[in-house]
Amino acid sequence: MAAVESIALKLPTFWVSSPLAWFAQAEAQFALRNISQDETKYYHVVAALDTTTANRALSVLTSPPSTDKYNAIKSFLTSAYGLIDEERATALLNMRGLGDSKPSELMDNMLSLLT
Repeated sequence: MAAVESIALKLPTFWVSSPLAWFAQAEAQFALRNISQDETKYYHVVAALDTTTANRALSVLTSPPSTDKYNAIKSFLTSAYGLIDEERATALLNMRGLGDSKPSELMDNMLSLLT
């Protein structure tokens, strides 16, 4: 019988305003703890959803696919909460100039809107 190890991980509550950044952070946590099983990653993501987000994702939560559950919830959440192209363009056009920021900070902000 194979040994089962329990690894403590509590992801922050899902960031509806920045789903791609949240998943990048979550995947870094998975890598640090050598979590690679699809179902384990899926349940960690589900545990990080607040009530409103869980209700919006109810179809994936109540009827997840039999395989590739993590990618299913990731695709749903990034599609549901990610910016559409028009919103990205509007955000880029409405960005403030440099102000007190460094040029590299402005560039980082602009690039984050493109992903």
